[in-house]
Amino acid sequence: MIIRVSASILGLDYSDQTAIDQAVLRITNANYVHFDIADGKFVKEKSFGSDVVARTSLSGTKLEKDVHLMVKDPEKEVDKYLEAGADMISFHAEASKAPDKLLGKIRAAGVQAGLAISPSTTLKSIEKYLDNLDFVLIMTVKPGKPGQKLLKTTIKKVASLRKKRPHLDIEVDGGINAGNAGELIDAGATILVSGSYIFNSEDPKIAIDLLRNA
Repeated sequence: MIIRVSASILGLDYSDQTAIDQAVLRITNANYVHFDIADGKFVKEKSFGSDVVARTSLSGTKLEKDVHLMVKDPEKEVDKYLEAGADMISFHAEASKAPDKLLGKIRAAGVQAGLAISPSTTLKSIEKYLDNLDFVLIMTVKPGKPGQKLLKTTIKKVASLRKKRPHLDIEVDGGINAGNAGELIDAGATILVSGSYIFNSEDPKIAIDLLRNA
């Protein structure tokens, strides 16, 4: 499978749209811009909303918008992100009242639908939804805060899911850098989300290439 990179803007000053737009120009060799939406309810932290997703222009690039909803009752929020131009949307099954219905709604809108699972969430809890989604986002850190260290135990979860679903896209997010990306790819990850490592590098484009080719 082709390895793709999704550059997360969670650690940037998302109150400054100019800064975000400039950051996008530094990561044009990535595949996606990753938007972590935290509502202060499902996770303690609070980030930005659909306005930032909508305002962030990717025109002139091949980048797509990858939206991760760390929110309670994602059913109430998803329409805003569909309208904001999301190409991929993932949400946490435990935050949703009817995950299968929401996955269907996202896919019916022509957007890739995924379920996200925290380090403490088991694969078994989402098995019944695997035939109705396009990807699974495995959090490799506790969701909410940027700059955390990757939890090695989550690599086994990636490998276990890959055995169950040989052709499913598996996205991983949290503490990913050139030093551990290869291990995640070997376990079966196909989409690598990284923020701090990419944007703290002298040359984000080189950092992205190092991730993709780890």
